[in-house]
Amino acid sequence: MILLLGYSFLHFVPGKITDYVPTLDNYRRLLGDLFYLKVIGETAVLALEVTLVTLVLGFPVALYLTRVATRWKSLLTYLVFLPLMVGIVVRAYGWIIILGRQGVINNALIASAVIDKPIALLFTPLAVVLGLIEVALPFMIMPLIAALEKVDPHVEEAARALGATALQRFVRVTLPLSKPGIVSGSLFVFSMSLTAYAVPALLGGSKVKTIAGFAYDAMLVGYNWPFGAAIGLFMALLSGAIVYGYLSAAAREQA
Repeated sequence: MILLLGYSFLHFVPGKITDYVPTLDNYRRLLGDLFYLKVIGETAVLALEVTLVTLVLGFPVALYLTRVATRWKSLLTYLVFLPLMVGIVVRAYGWIIILGRQGVINNALIASAVIDKPIALLFTPLAVVLGLIEVALPFMIMPLIAALEKVDPHVEEAARALGATALQRFVRVTLPLSKPGIVSGSLFVFSMSLTAYAVPALLGGSKVKTIAGFAYDAMLVGYNWPFGAAIGLFMALLSGAIVYGYLSAAAREQA
């Protein structure tokens, strides 16, 4: 990080990386160009979409795993985290097989006469969102399980005894008490999605640009290490600012 910080303030010289002349041009280029600001905004929106969907999908799973009383509970929990044992690139190629023009979905739709010709599913924002959701979902479920396991069942039973419906118990008891898990999981997933490179590159191609992709291009394609370092520092600071904001808000609530 210190090396990145140093390079981000150096002048870029094609062919020799830098002449070690201090400059702010890298940050002016990143934050002063509407094109890069648009990409940053689109990446943040994409990360927010992934976070919201994983929360909606992950909460019922976490709630079930903490409430179910069965000998299969350990196996079910293991299945949730099983995808973590497979590399992200391998899982991305799996989505290519599913979403490609000759993929599972298009072949099924054509066979059922829903469509006449393949539709574009791969190399779209939808493909990137689906891939990131699949990668990030266990990281949402883990903190949710940890938070829900701390919720005393007697509190929910007391609400039931006082006449609260199932929806009222969930909205007014379970959901507020699981807030630490919701926030922690959301921070995990948002940060991962904001800085993801492999999944957007493989499933989005050249049609879906994220800020991490520009960092890769700058560092390994154009060998513009100073600009790539500036992008990397900016992403780290943005993620850090979000985490710091949460920790500060949590500290104020406990004070």
